[in-house]
Formats: sequence, C-alpha cells, structure tokens
Amino acid sequence: AIHQAGIELADLKLDEVSQMSVDERIELMKSNILHYTEDLLHFDVVEIRMLDQRTNRLEPLLAVGMQPEAEKRALKADPQGNGVTGFVAATGKSYLCEDTAEDPLYLEGAEGARSSITVPLMLHDVVIGTFNVESPDTCAFTESDLQFLEIFARDLAVALNTLELLAAEKATTAAESVDAIHSAVALPVDAILNDAVNVMERYIGHQPDVVERLQRILRNARDIKQLIQKVGQSMAPTLAQPQAPQIERRPLLVGRKILVADDDDSVRSAAHALLERYGCIVETAHNGDEASFMVRNLGVGISYDVIIADIRLPDMSGYDLMLKLQENQEVVPLVLMTGFGYDPGHSIVKARRAGLQAVLYKPFRLDQLLENVEKIIMLNNPVSQS
Repeated sequence: AIHQAGIELADLKLDEVSQMSVDERIELMKSNILHYTEDLLHFDVVEIRMLDQRTNRLEPLLAVGMQPEAEKRALKADPQGNGVTGFVAATGKSYLCEDTAEDPLYLEGAEGARSSITVPLMLHDVVIGTFNVESPDTCAFTESDLQFLEIFARDLAVALNTLELLAAEKATTAAESVDAIHSAVALPVDAILNDAVNVMERYIGHQPDVVERLQRILRNARDIKQLIQKVGQSMAPTLAQPQAPQIERRPLLVGRKILVADDDDSVRSAAHALLERYGCIVETAHNGDEASFMVRNLGVGISYDVIIADIRLPDMSGYDLMLKLQENQEVVPLVLMTGFGYDPGHSIVKARRAGLQAVLYKPFRLDQLLENVEKIIMLNNPVSQS
C-alpha cells in the first residue's frame, strides 16, 4: 500500500491536468503528497526540502505543523550546524531521533516535538532533498516506521522529480517567450537610439531643452530592454530549481557595452542574440555616421567597451570610421569585420597601421566572436584580467 501510494503521487491523469496551468499541476501534486502522508502514514507534522545542487541550500518546498521560523530557517547540506536535515542531506543516511531534548543535532521544528525521523530523497543514488516528520512524544517512531518512510521516500523522490520537471517546463517556456520579445524589440529600440542621436547632433549647442528631452528618450529606450529582462526573471518559478541548460559563464562580458555597425539586419540581430546571452549590453548602428553619433552621445564618462564595424559601411570604410573616432578618443576599442576576407580597399591593412587590435570574419562564429570581444576588453582594461 505504501509503495502504491508513492507511485500514485506522480500519476497525474490527463483528464485532471489537461486544463491546468503548471502552477496548478504543482499544487495538485503537493496536495497528493499531503493526502498520502497524513492518511496512509498518519504523520501530522511534515517538512520537505529540496536540495539546490548549485548552492547546496535546502529550499523549503512543503511544510505542515512546523513553526514559521523553522520553515524559514536557512539550511545547507552540511553535517555540522544544519540540524538533522542538513546531516541527512550531506550523508544520504536516514536519521531516527528518539528524544529531541538529548539529541545534539536536532533543531526545533514543530512546537513541542520530542522525536523525529528524517530520510533522504534519493534519485539515481543522488540526494535531491529531505523528508522530515515529527511527533510530540518521545520514542514515538520505531525502526519499522523508518523503513516504511524510506519506502515512501523512494517513490516521493520520483514524484518530486516530476514536479521539478514541470517547473523546468514553465521556466523554459518563460525564457523562450522573453527571448522572443527581446529579439523582436532589439532592432526597433536601436532605431530609436539612432534617430535620437541623429537629431541630437543638430541641436547640441543650440537648444539645450531639446537636447535634454532627447537624452531622456535615449535613457527610456535603453531601459526597455532592461525591463524585459527583469520581467523574464520574475516569471521564473520559485517552487523548484529547474535544470535548464546552462550558458557558459563569461564574467568578463557581463555588463559590457558593445556597439555593432553594419547595414545588414541579420548581422545586427545576430550580435544581439549571441552577445546578450552572456550579459553584454548591445547597441547597433546602420552606418559610420550613426556609429560615431552613438559614441559621442553615450553619456558623460561612459564609453563602449568594444566597437565592431564592417570594413565597408554605406557611407565610409571601417578605416575611415576608425580615424573619425580617433578624433575624440586616443584608443578606439575597434574590431573590423569582413565577409570571407573581402577587403578591396585594404581597409584592414591601413587600420592595423593606425592601431587596429582585432579582425573578425562574417558570418559570426560564436567562439571567435567571444574571443575577440574579450581580447579587446583585456587590452584596454588590464585590471579586468585579474
């Protein structure tokens, strides 16, 4: 009966769940867990925590009969200083506490609890969480109770893994939706920035009030992308830790401002898609004039960490853009890009003589793109290497 109850925990019938959201399915499963725990095993005080493999924290998932401060207590999978629950999660061994008053590991959970059992939730021989029950009586649990709970916990682990997968499904769907929105607005937002700096160039030194309003437009347009990312973060589930594919960490790229100048929409879109996943702030321009306007009007004391430009822009060569930018800054963090080595005007050769630091070939290869961007950042910010 115990094993059958455990199997039924994860058995979410199609007719029950077809009209439910992911959150509702998660709540249904939690309700099933409580039903079988209370009615079959006759446990009135229950706490389930899930182990976050990345942080080693034991995150509360479900609690009945526990004191609020015990529910909120921060615990880690560590045999020292984290109570019985931390010990069980760290060792993978069940623990029978016959008298809480005499047990050095026990931390108060339910008010007046005098004994407890805590078992690990194991999936493929890996601890994924803990299951704890408590009683107001000393020596209330026997070895048989411990064995029954271990049997139930094996199937409970499978059920909770299903819950994790449901949460991961929601997280993935949310991430894909936000990515789609972000991708759709990236170039239109850049167009707003381009138009604003174009107009600003005409009014600088003439009508300060117009310039101030245009600067507000620039700030608001840049805020749009940040707000979309925040919305995406708020949509992520909190009941479980989804095991979504992890993007390789590139700390050097986080928060870096990148300007990409190319008249090809696909190139500018690719720059957004490839670099923003690593935390870069990407803006684009269609031609050399727009690029130079973007650089001049970025803000006082603010500059782009890397500027990537095609060798043949509609209004000038990449080399000419470099010379134009050098009029206002000594070192230009420029990467020139070309398709399949095509450079009829010898723009790259001339730019190298003028201090060009890197060349990139289109279409982008992710590894080369990241390596060149990081190379420019390190060359111009030596502190970043440490």
